[in-house]
Amino acid sequence: MPSVHRKGDTGTGHGCWPPRPNIAGSGNVFCNSIPVHRQGDGWATHCCGISCHASNMAAGSSTVYANSKQLARITDPVSCGSTAAKGSSNTFAGG
Repeated sequence: MPSVHRKGDTGTGHGCWPPRPNIAGSGNVFCNSIPVHRQGDGWATHCCGISCHASNMAAGSSTVYANSKQLARITDPVSCGSTAAKGSSNTFAGG
C-alpha cells in the first residue's frame, strides 16, 4: 500500500520542471500531526526557464477520503505531470 501524502511533502517534478512541495491540506484530518493532502489541493509553482505553472492533486485513493476528497498517496498523479513522491513512513492507504 502507498504511503499517505501530507501537506509539505514533495512531488517528482517532470521534464525540466523540478520537484517542489504541495501547499495545501485538510484543516482537520492529520497524519503524523501533519494535514493530509487531498485531490484538488494545490501545489507550489515551479519553473522551467521562464515557463512556470502551479497545479493541483489530480487523483488519490478510490476508497479512502478526507473531507469528501480522495486522500493523496505517493505515486498518485499531480495535474501537471508530476507525481506525489514523499509521504508518511508509517501510515498507508489502499485503493
